[in-house]
Amino acid sequence: MKKNLLGFLVIGVMILSGCSIGVSTEKQLSDTLSKMNDSESEYRNTQSEMTEMELTEQKIFEETMELTKEDVDKLRSNVTELEKLIEERLGQLGKEKESMKEAEGFIKELDTILEKASESEKSQVEKLKVSVQKRYELHRSFVDEYRKLASLQKEFYSVLSKEDVKLEELKQRVEEINEQNAVVKTAIADFNEATKEVNSIKDDVFSSLEKDK
Repeated sequence: MKKNLLGFLVIGVMILSGCSIGVSTEKQLSDTLSKMNDSESEYRNTQSEMTEMELTEQKIFEETMELTKEDVDKLRSNVTELEKLIEERLGQLGKEKESMKEAEGFIKELDTILEKASESEKSQVEKLKVSVQKRYELHRSFVDEYRKLASLQKEFYSVLSKEDVKLEELKQRVEEINEQNAVVKTAIADFNEATKEVNSIKDDVFSSLEKDK
């Protein structure tokens, strides 16, 4: 999952770097997309921090799974640390969500641009708007699925600290986590693909507007 999140960051950095050519529709689009990109800065910043947290969490988890029943105090200490890391990850996710929400707010400026665009420009701007909107919707879906995964992980960590936990119960919970992790990976892949699509359409739109000058 860490590699996917890093890819998520790299693609996110690509998003809509504003072109500053020309005026009119071209200039308005450039300004709006640049605002979106700037608003996503917090989202991009959280990626490296979340990745570090996941690496730390994975290390502690592997250490915990190697403990014996006699290491009760160490096990409980590790579980407490794992639960803390989950809460920190969710805190970073909250910042990421707010950053994307702020960026999404600039979609209304695309509506204004559409109203003023010429007939030949409207279809291109509309296509870009739909693509941008879809990207933000997919990010919200990712956030929802990631939170579900974190909840399952937290429940699993809590069960680990029980004295009479059954192996069968642990296996069942691991299966649930793996299934949800697959859902999260799909959500990340969908978002990444949507980001590529936005950038492709953005390039096409600016290329077309440049030709129409």
